[in-house]
Amino acid sequence: MEKKGWHPPAWGVLFGMDFTIVTPSFGQITHLGCCIASVADQKDVSLEHIVQDNETPGFAEFSKKIKQKWPDRSNYRLTMESEPDQGMYQAINRGLKKGTGKFCAYLNCDEQYLPGALGRVKEAFQKSPKVEILYGGFLVVDETTKLITAQKPVLMSWRHLATSHLPNFSCGTFFRRSMLEHDQAYFDPSLRFCGDLEWNLSRLQKKTPSHRLSSFTSVFLEHSLNAGVSLAGLREAAAIQRKVSSPSVRSLRWLWRIGHWTRKFAEGQYFPQKIGCSIYRSGFEPHRKTIPATWVSPLWRSRIRLKTPQH
Repeated sequence: MEKKGWHPPAWGVLFGMDFTIVTPSFGQITHLGCCIASVADQKDVSLEHIVQDNETPGFAEFSKKIKQKWPDRSNYRLTMESEPDQGMYQAINRGLKKGTGKFCAYLNCDEQYLPGALGRVKEAFQKSPKVEILYGGFLVVDETTKLITAQKPVLMSWRHLATSHLPNFSCGTFFRRSMLEHDQAYFDPSLRFCGDLEWNLSRLQKKTPSHRLSSFTSVFLEHSLNAGVSLAGLREAAAIQRKVSSPSVRSLRWLWRIGHWTRKFAEGQYFPQKIGCSIYRSGFEPHRKTIPATWVSPLWRSRIRLKTPQH
């Protein structure tokens, strides 16, 4: 006889999911519902979504409502926990260590996956068993869901990353659990804003095998509260870069940037594309909102403006 409040575990729980997706959460419940919905409706994969919240007011009530909207099933499990942490990267590490998925990623509250994204990622990993990290492209929308730009993944150079910016965003980054555990490739919990920059620099230094997907996997929401373009975020990024690079490398920063721009130009990444997508505007909506295809520039002009420190 079944115990009250107990249900037999799903096959994915017993044998390990395809994916562990971790979302660090703090004070962004408005966006979190969309993030959860975009993970819950992924097809052709088994996955667990672990939300690690830092005691956001109203989180318990929100959790009950969102789990009613997106209940667990045989190939999907949503875990939502709220406990004190010392920053988003400690929360991400906690979630990763709790997970069982063969492939891992973290997705911030204000980010989403596009339809079928995880199925394409799984297929790419299966076709390339030696690849440890996959980078997908991402679309950028504003708070009205207007498409701002489309960013394809690029071949990264350690010297460019150590002197400029991170072009491949975490919302489109996926990695194997075997690499995570073997190399102890967790995120530095002492960092507050730019742990993904430090993580990618470490992977490049270790020459971890990586591959780029030709498709877009994710959506990044641009708004004034994006941590990476805050004054504190820019300072942390600069400190990370100074720590890993020598004065001679930094003195040639324009050479590395020109090399980066040349690679992108050779791959045709500076030409506009006609793109549409389907995203959630509310995590409680039954379906995604379709954004009609339109011409989108690969030049992220608003990002340049946001990077101007605000005093």
